[in-house]
Amino acid sequence: MIGFVNRSRTVITAMSLLSVLALGACSDDDPEPKFAPPPSSTAPSSPSTTAVSGPVEPTMPAAARGDDAAAAEAFVKFYWEMADYAQETGDVAGLAALSPKGCKACQQVLDFLESVYRRDGHIRGGETKISDASTAPVGSEGNLLVVRYVLANSHQVVDLPGTKRDEEYEAGTVRIETIVRLTANGWRIEYWDKQT
Repeated sequence: MIGFVNRSRTVITAMSLLSVLALGACSDDDPEPKFAPPPSSTAPSSPSTTAVSGPVEPTMPAAARGDDAAAAEAFVKFYWEMADYAQETGDVAGLAALSPKGCKACQQVLDFLESVYRRDGHIRGGETKISDASTAPVGSEGNLLVVRYVLANSHQVVDLPGTKRDEEYEAGTVRIETIVRLTANGWRIEYWDKQT
């Protein structure tokens, strides 16, 4: 998060994936000839591919697709999962799609992440977890709800080039109030801030 929880806290995993292809070959020094497999064996399979390890963008859970309080809470949880992913990878597109431009706190998170990654920085730690959620309607429209919850964040390091500009934040918890709106395209975060 930006601002009240010592900036956004999420995870960054250093990703490196090296694929090594070992090729065997006959040399002139081999004392015994090499034989082809017997004709009854199966055809050679295509080269195996190594599964990419690293963060996978969260998928909107079915529980967040409804129009009730439980769906709103599931959507808020999904929002923070997307924030964790965005901060881990620098890919903010999915997170940006979950709120309109008018959500100031949402935009601050996006601006912060873009700034860190634009400067070749990385974020380690800061995973979020939601607990103690409760939901209530806002106004009489029926499509606007307030979700209140406790957001816990693990220790986080914002690692920027050079050591003088690095930022470190201790683990902590804060009560958050989030307003969500049900639109034709599903829930959207309208606003969030520290609960007073």
